[in-house]
Amino acid sequence: MAEAKKKVVSKTVNRSGKSLVKKALVVKAKNQSKISAENIKKLNEKKLEEKKISDLRSQISDNTKLEEKKEIVKEDKKYKVTIGLKDLLNAGSHLGHKISKTNPKARDFIFGKKDGIEIIDLVKTMEGLEKACNYIYNQKRNNKQIVMVGTKRQAREVVRRVAMSAGVPYVTDRWLGGTITNWDQIKKDIKKLNDLREGLEKGKFTESTKKELSVMNKEVARLEKIVGGLAGLDKLFDILFVVDAGCEKTAVKEARLRKIKVVAISDTDANPYKVDFAIPANDDSSKSVNLLVEEIGRAIKAAGTK
Repeated sequence: MAEAKKKVVSKTVNRSGKSLVKKALVVKAKNQSKISAENIKKLNEKKLEEKKISDLRSQISDNTKLEEKKEIVKEDKKYKVTIGLKDLLNAGSHLGHKISKTNPKARDFIFGKKDGIEIIDLVKTMEGLEKACNYIYNQKRNNKQIVMVGTKRQAREVVRRVAMSAGVPYVTDRWLGGTITNWDQIKKDIKKLNDLREGLEKGKFTESTKKELSVMNKEVARLEKIVGGLAGLDKLFDILFVVDAGCEKTAVKEARLRKIKVVAISDTDANPYKVDFAIPANDDSSKSVNLLVEEIGRAIKAAGTK
């Protein structure tokens, strides 16, 4: 009987011992899970705080860069045009094309008709010229690159002369299709031209045969016609100035595709709304073209001296 009681007591002790161990393990597990959850919560809070600090620093950095950029951009100033209505009248800038050649979009800038010829409103010509000169003047002050284009006979000489005087690139022989839209290839041609010029000037090809030198000289002459006036460019330009928006329609179209601003002399046979800054005027008369191109040149040079 005593032995039976001992066995019962022993079993009870064992069971209670196991139960206590089990309870201890459960408590330990709960405590560990509680500690782990608290650690995870603290870790998440720490990460969130770090992220907030990082975002704040990034925002401060962006604001600083924006402020620096704002400081670089110069405030717009007014350019005073040096010519007047009388000069435009004397140059024949008011004489448009025949009525039959009139572009319907150009009617907003026509004053009237005389002997079958459209007469351009010179007041609107002056307004367009002032807007164009002010835009070019202020953009040039902010180091934007301008290219002058005039491939028609009346414009070639004055565009070349004014562009060289103002120190800007130009195109006077022929606008090569893809000059803007295929700029990477044009850039290669410019580099090739510059390398050949430098090599010939510095005598780098002294060991070349007469035939090789002849081929090089011909290649230089070819590239001069295509990209000679653009030789100083190392990246795509920002503004295009053209004489005759109708004649230079390929250049205008390419510029619009690349969102390059276009300033143009626009006669009555062209659509002035296809360019950003239209100067409604006669673009066939040498006197008119010279007067307007030279004024644009003065605006460019004035920006460089400020």
